[in-house]
Amino acid sequence: MEWNKFLLGNAFDIMPQVEDKSVELIFSSLPDISQTEYADNVSKYQQFQTTAMNEFARIIKDDGFVVISQTDRKINGSILPNHITYYNAMMDNLMILKDYKIIVRNQPVDKKDMYRFNYQHCSIFTKKGKIQRGGEFLKNILIYDTEKIGNIKGALNSYMWPKSFCELIIEKLTKEGDKVFDPFAASGIALSVAKNMNRKYLGCEKSEEVFNNAIKI
Repeated sequence: MEWNKFLLGNAFDIMPQVEDKSVELIFSSLPDISQTEYADNVSKYQQFQTTAMNEFARIIKDDGFVVISQTDRKINGSILPNHITYYNAMMDNLMILKDYKIIVRNQPVDKKDMYRFNYQHCSIFTKKGKIQRGGEFLKNILIYDTEKIGNIKGALNSYMWPKSFCELIIEKLTKEGDKVFDPFAASGIALSVAKNMNRKYLGCEKSEEVFNNAIKI
């Protein structure tokens, strides 16, 4: 697989081309259920999430890290606990939850929203990886101002991670020359930061509208 690419395409077409145990960091946020074909079928969406986690576990090195930062969701009068789905899938792949943080997006914390929470569960999984903790990484709760991706409307009106958050994760969990993979890249911010930090990068985005509004890398 050729690296240092940001591709327009389906993650499930790209991931099979990545070799087993070849990547140091997978850093991603899967599309919200409303952004998929499974909007009315939670079970199918959770199968989609689990399939992605199985691929992540195949691709990542034993001492590498999988970082998933995503909100849970309010749907059909109940909570869709995305972070629990990821945890269970990774445990089934014999990975451990090495670290966990709450990422608050645009204060106040108690902002009311009918559909989404304004904080993300950031789960860091590995088999044998070790983390040199220090500085900002020691915090359990991180608060950032975030921006929307372009002028996209409707379900694709997504927020992009702040640059400083990407720098923190990539700096703590990789070194120069390591491979950083984001198969659901959206704005491409993680790939852009990885490039600027002298890491190899690879990512893709399925939505042409999102891709066209992404960062030019």
